[in-house]
Amino acid sequence: MALAGQYFLYREVFDRIIEKSELTSLIQDLDPCKAAIVLCQISAELRLAKRDRETVGKVQQDLAGWLLDDATVERMKERFGTTNTADRPIFHLPQILNVLRLVLEHASGLRDPITDQEARYTLGAACLMMSDMYLTEEEHVALSLGTNEARMLAIMTQMLGPFEITNSSAITHVIYRARVMFRDLLSQPAVTQRISKECEGFDFEKEFSRIVGLQLSQWLFLLFAFYSYLFHYLSKEGTRCPEFLAIDHQNFHSASSITTDAMNAGLKSIAAGFADFKELLTQKRPTDWRFDFVAFKSRPLIELETGKSFCPDIGFLVEKMNSGVYWAINDGLPSGGRERLKLFKAWGILFEEYVNWFLTGYNFRQSLSFWPSPKFPDGSESFDGAFLQDSRFMPMEYKGRFLKIEARYSGSIEAFESDLDLKIGEGCEQLARKIMDLFTADPRKRKRLRDIPLNHVTRVIPVLVVQDNILRGPFVNWWLSKKFDSLIDRTQLHCEVKVGSLNLVNIHELETMAESAEAGSFDIFHGQHLRCQADFEMRAALHDFLLNVPGYGEGKSNRIEKILADQWKEMEEYVFGRERENGS
Repeated sequence: MALAGQYFLYREVFDRIIEKSELTSLIQDLDPCKAAIVLCQISAELRLAKRDRETVGKVQQDLAGWLLDDATVERMKERFGTTNTADRPIFHLPQILNVLRLVLEHASGLRDPITDQEARYTLGAACLMMSDMYLTEEEHVALSLGTNEARMLAIMTQMLGPFEITNSSAITHVIYRARVMFRDLLSQPAVTQRISKECEGFDFEKEFSRIVGLQLSQWLFLLFAFYSYLFHYLSKEGTRCPEFLAIDHQNFHSASSITTDAMNAGLKSIAAGFADFKELLTQKRPTDWRFDFVAFKSRPLIELETGKSFCPDIGFLVEKMNSGVYWAINDGLPSGGRERLKLFKAWGILFEEYVNWFLTGYNFRQSLSFWPSPKFPDGSESFDGAFLQDSRFMPMEYKGRFLKIEARYSGSIEAFESDLDLKIGEGCEQLARKIMDLFTADPRKRKRLRDIPLNHVTRVIPVLVVQDNILRGPFVNWWLSKKFDSLIDRTQLHCEVKVGSLNLVNIHELETMAESAEAGSFDIFHGQHLRCQADFEMRAALHDFLLNVPGYGEGKSNRIEKILADQWKEMEEYVFGRERENGS
């Protein structure tokens, strides 16, 4: 498994295999709440530190000096003295969250790792042991003996949960995405009327307010305020401010214009007390405990001290501002009823409207044209969106659906493949079928699109845009590209038309590409075409590949910058009741 090969392992340092029972026994005499606070602090260190190599290495060294005893540090220096911990970290977020889970479930003692150095060393040893849990001996044998494809499938499914944590969406993306989706688009009559018509009267804002007890805009502002407060734990200069590790329920809203009712409603929707969170952890789910972070995603704040909520991972709090809207409504609707089906469909429509809003509003510098929801001549829908540049055509399908818990966190290849095929595989079928209709070798059967000239097209780059962050994981594009290839018969296409591999594009990468194309020199077609040529099987992660393409991630979109400025201004007005004089 890739995760186990990347991080330091206990077995490498101490030459022995440990079992989960040894790990849980080690931490039993720790004070669970105090140990949890230390783990939340480590998570903040890892999440908020700068991403450059020097800073990452220094954070790892600082944590090692704080959490590991002298004998362990010396042993690691003797064996791995030339290894840079920025390249191979000792501590990482999936590990920290799983140790936190075990501490809350099994610890019941009095040893306080905040004040007791030996207790802190115990916690550090537990973290090192936890990394060994990600690859059992049985899994190691299976990966060693299996075929290349079997190994890729195993890595893909086992890495879904850990990859989702370590690659959470950037806060700026989530802020402007949330504002556009839940404020701008839901204030447009055309969008709300479409959702109401196609989803039997479903109303996002009405349902959210009924279930959560807050207006959607207020809830988002409150979450932004929580994030902004916690973010100040680590300054730009690297100074640590422990007072920003927790949300003090009373002081937080009393020092602002946030009302007690709003604060309580917000906390009720995203926070849990110690006992309630422990109950969430012990609930039976069809998952593998090592990859299951459902409780942390559901309740990203835990009340570990009376009136003070700590955040195990700020990344989950950020994600709550986008996908959390869906899950808040979903969890408040009757299970298995028609209301959830309405939400399911409405969410897909809102995501489609967002992607088309995002791409339609840009003034691309290249000779690039975009059509939202292009139609066939009879008025029926073809693709969700399409780009055309010279002789290159990029048809796009959008899928805003989220995979179910079992598919995400069970480590089961069968569960993942089944749900991926159900939720996302439909997009592969739609793209393959419509491309065949447009570019079939038989001119008598060949369809055309209204308003989009295709006679001169020689290159087709199919794109599937998804919203679920877990689909950014390794080899997911490879799996879906295999499905697409099985559905399209390239031998039956016009001889002058070449259809590339399927490009799976998460909304985060699409936003970055579009911003880079508008504000800089990035060429969306060129980036996707290069990827198809360099990695025909689509094994590499899209983001990692695009980082090496000139122009990707460079430049700032004026439109997005304005949205961000407006959002921060309105959030400050909500929190403080007025604009802050110095804007800080």
